[in-house]
Amino acid sequence: MAITLNVSYAPMSKQTDAYVIKNPHQVTNAFTITEASEAVDALKTGDQEKISQLKDFLKDYDMTSISTAELKKVGRRLLDEGMISERAFGMFISGDGASDANGRQTNTHVKFNAIALFNEKLGDTKAFFKSEPAVARQDGAMDHLQGMIDANQAVAALAYFVKSSNNDFSINEHA
Repeated sequence: MAITLNVSYAPMSKQTDAYVIKNPHQVTNAFTITEASEAVDALKTGDQEKISQLKDFLKDYDMTSISTAELKKVGRRLLDEGMISERAFGMFISGDGASDANGRQTNTHVKFNAIALFNEKLGDTKAFFKSEPAVARQDGAMDHLQGMIDANQAVAALAYFVKSSNNDFSINEHA
């Protein structure tokens, strides 16, 4: 006599909904940049030509209305130019976080406010780490948090460059 088990497991899904932005109209926060030198510092470059090229590249983007697909392009450009870390790039390419049952990103064309998204994700992560200190002490946790901070600084710099009409971003230093 053979024993047959009739056990069925619930199908596992990798589906996630898009991150719900609590304050979708947020355009300023602790990372807001008001001066060119701050924007240049945030992107770790003082190269006038790179900044001019970046500003030209950004003319079609708005950090308060950008899609995951567009963030991927912007993030790739910043990573390739050495302006952001791989951890910060991870924030850019994850976009709003929506994925289907197989874990593939969905609705990559849907626009959202990256300034608010990045800031709120950072706040949520800090709150989670505070509520779960053991997680915060795990390897990579602080690197992840620093990547989120770097991404917030980068998107603030990009927002500054997008809205700035000044094409000269050199830093004038007088001895």
